[in-house]
This record gives sequence, structure tokens and C-alpha cells, in this order.
Amino acid sequence: MIKKFYLLPLLAVVLMMVSCEEVKEATKFDNWGPRNDAYMDSLAAVYDAKTDPALQRFVPMTNAKVFIYYKDITPSTNVVVDQQPLYTQGVSVYYRGYYIFGESFDQNFTGANPDPEFDAPTTFMVTGVVSGWTEVLQRMKKGQRWMVYLPYEMAYGASGSGAIPGYSTLIFDMELIDIVTD
Repeated sequence: MIKKFYLLPLLAVVLMMVSCEEVKEATKFDNWGPRNDAYMDSLAAVYDAKTDPALQRFVPMTNAKVFIYYKDITPSTNVVVDQQPLYTQGVSVYYRGYYIFGESFDQNFTGANPDPEFDAPTTFMVTGVVSGWTEVLQRMKKGQRWMVYLPYEMAYGASGSGAIPGYSTLIFDMELIDIVTD
């Protein structure tokens, strides 16, 4: 009889401990790697089915295992100059970066598309950015504006950078303003 008396409080303590287990809240980056892979797979399906004729792709020179997708969204009022930056040159660029769920993580212009309000372009060396940007910039012509879809392998890889988690497919609205030769 005494043993049963001690068993009941012990059972109550065990049940309380189990019920107090922490539950992890869902975040926007849960299951992030597979979600980003699925996003790139969906772009491949759209490209292969030709359901969006504006969607283009190329194989980067530095990673033949992936594709970089893009759309040329240059406004018809822009004059595209037949000049492309070289690997060793600098560029001035307007850009806005997005995660696959649409949240912007970095930009140098404000306002909504298609008519953003531009701040000041950012100037840097073609080689001074993630490998996907290096590949894209060498294919863009001065004055062009592209929507670019970079797989994580051509962005910040599996480790990420700062607030950008690893395995992030990054989307950039970018306009090549000028080629800096100095």
C-alpha cells in the first residue's frame, strides 16, 4: 500500500516533465535547403515546358553542374549599349536581392517595380562579388536590367553569409548602369 502511494506522485512528476518539453516554432527558413532546391526545379520545369518565353538560362563557366536563370526586364525606354564588362573591370549597378518567398534582404533602390526610385548605384569589381554575379555581369550589356535567379552554389553556398542562410537561392533585380575602366 505504501509503494502505491509513492508511485502516484512520481508518475505525476514524470507527466509534468514530458508536457513541459519545448516545441520549436516554425520559421520562414524551416526546411530551407529542400525548399530552395524545389524552387530551382520549378524554374527548370517552366524553362523546359516553355511556359514563360522570357525565362532564359545558361551554364556558368565556373560550375557546369547548375543553371543560372534570368529574364531580361529592360524597359523599352532604356538604350542598351553593346558593351559588356570584362572579368577585370568594375561596374556600377542598381540591385535589389530577394529570398524565394519574396522578402528583400539587400538593395540600393527603393520603390516598387517596375518603376523603382533609384538611390545611388553601387560600384565594385566584377570579381568582387559572388560567383553568380560575376557570371551574370559578364553577359549583361550596359543599360540592361535582368531578373536573375542564382542557385545557392553560385551565391553563398551551404554556409551562407551574415543574415543569408546556407542553401539560399537568391533572386536579384539588377541593372548594369556603367562599366568602370579606371
